[in-house]
Amino acid sequence: MAKILNTRAIAAQLSWKIIDQGKSLDAVLKNYFEAHDVNNQDRAFVQELVYGVCRWYGALNKSVSNLLRSPIRKKDRIVHYVLLVGLYQLRYLQTAEHAAVGETVNACTQLNKQWAKKLINGCLRSYLRNNSSESSDKNNDNILSHPDWLNKELRSAWPEQFNDIVACNNIRPPMCLRVNRRINSVDEYLAKLDSENIAASTDPYSEDGIILEQAVSVSALPDFFAGAVSVQDTAAQIACDFLPAQAEMHVLDACAAPGGKTAHLLERHNNQLNMTALDVSESRCEQLQNTLQRLNLDANIVCSDASQKPNWTVPLQGYDRILIDAPCSGVGVIRRHPDIKHHRTLADVEALEKTQAAILNNLWPLLKPGGLMLYMTCSILPQENEQQISKFVGNQNDAMLTELKHPNALKLKYGVQTLPGIHNMDGFFYSLLTKQ
Repeated sequence: MAKILNTRAIAAQLSWKIIDQGKSLDAVLKNYFEAHDVNNQDRAFVQELVYGVCRWYGALNKSVSNLLRSPIRKKDRIVHYVLLVGLYQLRYLQTAEHAAVGETVNACTQLNKQWAKKLINGCLRSYLRNNSSESSDKNNDNILSHPDWLNKELRSAWPEQFNDIVACNNIRPPMCLRVNRRINSVDEYLAKLDSENIAASTDPYSEDGIILEQAVSVSALPDFFAGAVSVQDTAAQIACDFLPAQAEMHVLDACAAPGGKTAHLLERHNNQLNMTALDVSESRCEQLQNTLQRLNLDANIVCSDASQKPNWTVPLQGYDRILIDAPCSGVGVIRRHPDIKHHRTLADVEALEKTQAAILNNLWPLLKPGGLMLYMTCSILPQENEQQISKFVGNQNDAMLTELKHPNALKLKYGVQTLPGIHNMDGFFYSLLTKQ
């Protein structure tokens, strides 16, 4: 039988896998909890610790370097993460000092690093003694907790908004819901939430949106498994507002998994679209299928690369609407996925730019004259957004930029942009093109 670890040991182990070994935060948590019997309270605390270490890694590392005479050896790297977990509790949580120190020290024994107990205990108690002199400068912590390349890019792109963006990236985001209007209205679902004592309010920037005061498990959401509601950030929901459609239109969602935007379009049009949903990954296509099945929606799901010649049947006259939620750096959703800060590099962005351009160029011929193509990313980097569309429009003689308006987005020359910390939503870029 596998050893039962305490929450601090689990968090150190998982954080190590995410940051040092490049594993996905979502996947690491999911795999661990599926394989181990962890009660809800401990599960929530482990998630808090793992997200916290990923969010504040740079600032926590700075504290570690001040506490240690020399770095911990590579073969004992897990001990470094035990120390990060302990410091996170003392620096950013309200955990009782005796519990934070005692349970974190105990994690060393559980991880077969008994020799490190004295080290961890000494470092944490030293931090507590000197905590008043090491007052936390949150702005500096926010900057430290982003990679240098990203700070440089964000400062260049958004000099006036930079501090607000990096601060928001380290704040827990709200849980946003998208109501399935085929089953219930926003007001009707708010009443269902109220009956379960789940505090919520209407999202002022999304026609189908609700924002919860506190996050809950999806299993606690009324009729979730019957398809009444989905979890989706406000910025992602407004894609449906930007791509108007009508029943029986042929619609292509080119990078569709896990299916939130595909489903929203189908919900909005009562499942009456001729929807083709692509994704390059078989496992993600399975996610897409599961999403549509839960919501009782229909689409032709195709496992294919949107940047390559179509291997599926394209409507004779072309598509009326094409949605490209392009593969991107994801730096607009760091507040929800803090592991992006550890996994993404500038070289990745440059490679993604080529993929985005290939998808745009490959799918444009599939759009019928008079049709609309919505290009979007969950990035706030201009090279993936405005610059990408500028180059594309410059190379096409039949692509016309169509104005988009939203009361809570920045208007740019080639589209609109939401920014974390400036708008009460994730960072997304949208550009709408009409084929002349």
